[in-house]
Amino acid sequence: MKKTLILFATVLTSFATFAQAELTNAFRANEDKNFEEALNYINQASSNPKATSKEKYWRYRGDIYMNIAMDSVLSMKYASSFNEAVISYTKALELSKDYVMEIGAVVDNARRIEEGKAIAAYKSSNTCGAAVHYDNLIETSKMFGVSDTIYVYYSGICHESCGNIEKALANFTACANMNYQAADCYSRIANMLVKAGRKEEAIKSLGEARAKYPKNSSILTAEVNIYIEDKDYQKAHDVLIALAEADPKNESVLFVLGVTYEKNNNPVEAEKVYNKALELNPTYFDAHYNLAVMSYNQGVEKFKVCDAIPPRETARFDACKAETKIVFAKAAEHFKVCYDQDPTQASLKKVLQECYRKSGQAEKATELK
Repeated sequence: MKKTLILFATVLTSFATFAQAELTNAFRANEDKNFEEALNYINQASSNPKATSKEKYWRYRGDIYMNIAMDSVLSMKYASSFNEAVISYTKALELSKDYVMEIGAVVDNARRIEEGKAIAAYKSSNTCGAAVHYDNLIETSKMFGVSDTIYVYYSGICHESCGNIEKALANFTACANMNYQAADCYSRIANMLVKAGRKEEAIKSLGEARAKYPKNSSILTAEVNIYIEDKDYQKAHDVLIALAEADPKNESVLFVLGVTYEKNNNPVEAEKVYNKALELNPTYFDAHYNLAVMSYNQGVEKFKVCDAIPPRETARFDACKAETKIVFAKAAEHFKVCYDQDPTQASLKKVLQECYRKSGQAEKATELK
């Protein structure tokens, strides 16, 4: 029995010595920039629990994988090398803080390289590649208990562009919760959810956002767009009222509010709001066009009223026609602004000529020929 115990102790000692030798070989190969050889040695040592229980093993492993990740050729062969490096360094720091400065220096250098790669990939429209590099930056931040919101945000943008919706949603949600670019994040979340056919989730998310930021125009606009797309003009109208209060100098908001008044059969309020938009932007095409169309339609209806007046009631008929001319003149005024901005539109020219004739301004209609 004694001999057996002695033999067993000898085997353990040999096994530990073997593991130490593999760690030493891994270290030397890594120093000599023979990274694949170093990886082979460190993998051999991984079968020894005594080796893997030491900070040294994980630090060496992290160094090897990080060098592979920074190598343009090897990083393609070992695609998960950066993540393996982060895992290794994290484990090393859990076991000991003795080499936190050394690990930090290596990681900082890697982060500078990764940031450069992320920017280059993004500029070349390789958003999928940029997302990988930004994710690497996020993971290295976590090693030291830091959350780099700017990288989380950029990663979200890249994942959104690349079509990785769930990752983008997670990143933008994280940023919003940390109050970083919150309004933009909530708007992006809503847009992605709507495109994915998850409209109820989008509305819920924007409702939560509006509770946090009741006067933020970006959040309100995103919610309005959903309702308008659904042709739910009453809900859109309610949100736009809040949006107009939050951003009273935004002519676009006032214009869309005017549209909802029209859709809800309230032309009087629609006209008021369109005119407010024109006070802010006197050449606003859309507002002029909608006002022109409203006046034109009123003129058409007025003509019908006039035509229904009995021939014997001449004075009443003449008064009605005079009112009709005023309405068409108003339509012509707005159509003229639109036509001046885009004289190539034949339809604009035609309707403007019609309004001139029906408002008693035949000479102006002729001038447009």
